[in-house]
Amino acid sequence: MSEVITYQRDEIDYIFLNRPNYGNCIDENTAEKLSEIIREIRMKSQSKLVVLTGEGMKYFCTGGDLNTILKFKNNLSGLESFNLKMCDVIYQIAMLPQITICFINGYALGGGCELASAFDFRYASHNAKIGFIQGRMGIPTSWGGGTVLQEKMSHQDWITLLSSSNIYTAFQAKKIGFIHELSKDLTSLHNESFISLAKSIPAQIHHQNKKILIRKWTEQNLKRRMEEEVISAMPLWFSDEHIKNIEQFTKKLEK
Repeated sequence: MSEVITYQRDEIDYIFLNRPNYGNCIDENTAEKLSEIIREIRMKSQSKLVVLTGEGMKYFCTGGDLNTILKFKNNLSGLESFNLKMCDVIYQIAMLPQITICFINGYALGGGCELASAFDFRYASHNAKIGFIQGRMGIPTSWGGGTVLQEKMSHQDWITLLSSSNIYTAFQAKKIGFIHELSKDLTSLHNESFISLAKSIPAQIHHQNKKILIRKWTEQNLKRRMEEEVISAMPLWFSDEHIKNIEQFTKKLEK
């Protein structure tokens, strides 16, 4: 079974994280598959929109796979490569010429929120829970998501999300500005007025509009700044506090 499912319909590319039994978390295979899919969409697809969500009804994405992280406990360079891979995935999503939308269909935690930050629009189901919980785990944002989100939110809202390490309801996250709209499910998402209007506009118009933003971020060295976020976070990843928090969290999941 593939860790990521993708298909195109009605000029929309759909991407599903397909590890519902593991909270749709990201391991090395998932990161590589996501990278391949995004590259394929950028190079070959003439779609108008790209939509990413999580398989199932409980999880959007709960960040990095904890077993993968613990595997790198004595291999810091391996962990750095994994984090830089996800940094590149987030950057490539942000730079897609299509309008990008993520539908947060459940829990979005830690790196899952960083992944969601890459998208032009973030929709959420009413039962979604959103939390940049990295701080309570003993680390900062580490996939470049903090940097890319800073481009999209006010300073006050941005620092509130990252520094509180709180888990918000979908309604609360909308009030802060991280979530743009609430939608019952993926089917209902298609009926949102903006999406209906966007589907009626030629793809090349969307692509030209996005070029303005892509040019700005290229000139402002967004990729380099995201990578600096990854590198600067590395010394904290295997601190005693972070390892203890990971092991405690893993034990809770096993119960």
